[in-house]
Amino acid sequence: MATLSADYYDGKRARPHSVRLSLSPAGDALAVEGEGVDRIEPLARVWVSEPMGDAPRLVKFSDGAHCEVRDHAALAVLLEAGGHRDSWVVRLQSRWGWALAAAVIAVAAVASGYRWGLPAVSEWIAFKLPDKALAQMGESTLAFLDDRMLSPSTLPEARQQSLRDAFDGLDVPNGLGADHQIVFRNSRAIGANAFALPDGTIIVTDQMVSLAGHDEEIVAVLAHELGHLGRRHSLRMLIQGSIVGFVAAWYLGDVSNVVAGLPALLLQARYSRDHEREADEYAAALLKANGISPSRLADMLEKMEQSHAAEKSGKEGGASDPFGGYLDSHPATRERIQALEED
Repeated sequence: MATLSADYYDGKRARPHSVRLSLSPAGDALAVEGEGVDRIEPLARVWVSEPMGDAPRLVKFSDGAHCEVRDHAALAVLLEAGGHRDSWVVRLQSRWGWALAAAVIAVAAVASGYRWGLPAVSEWIAFKLPDKALAQMGESTLAFLDDRMLSPSTLPEARQQSLRDAFDGLDVPNGLGADHQIVFRNSRAIGANAFALPDGTIIVTDQMVSLAGHDEEIVAVLAHELGHLGRRHSLRMLIQGSIVGFVAAWYLGDVSNVVAGLPALLLQARYSRDHEREADEYAAALLKANGISPSRLADMLEKMEQSHAAEKSGKEGGASDPFGGYLDSHPATRERIQALEED
């Protein structure tokens, strides 16, 4: 009967005993023999560890004792002779084809999680966050912007209110509404732009109002921003960028630490093409429901693109804009403009 050497530990003392392992005459039990050691353990009650490179495999017994075996090949032969088989996972690991397939599956799972799982989780968390957390995010971000990049609007209050009234007077079809408030700011650094904060605040720059040739163009941009708010796009992209922090904050109910870093994250983020398309579709539906052509948004996007291109060319050779990520969050691509003109 084949035997192999092993070190035996009785589970009570750290001193090893040199022993020989073999099968019982019936072939259904493991015999352990050595100085001061003589035991037979049914194979059905023996646990064998997985092979891990050159590390010894462990053969554990029900009373806490165990053997360390360094001759993996001999142990495999002995166990196979006794009808003991490693788990299917261990067997697959020993085959290169299956190991490679597992690696490919793992990479595909990670890629799929990043492409579809992460956005889905981010959307779920975004709609679970309480209004208080959204208010904190909006207030801290607006305060940050007012301190760094924005100044009070130079538009007369009557003009500001007329634009608010024009937008708030729209007939909102069922399902297209979202809580919001419109504020006006002046900013040469940002230029002609409008963007929404997670709490529903929509910031409109004086420069965008000046750029518009018709109030309906401003209303169209506001409709686009309302689309972002309705789908919580800015919040979702922030969550994707710091998923671990948001999950912990949502679970523990303490968002203060996350909120503190949101302004910088928000300004570095960009809307995805899918988000922009969703906001455009939202705006087009809202505008058409009120007898306004979606081409108004296309016209304004084109003007804003030209304006930003001119500003960028004028700044060439100067310092880079640390907030350019968010401020370029509305790329007026030809594809978007054409889709709105055809809508």
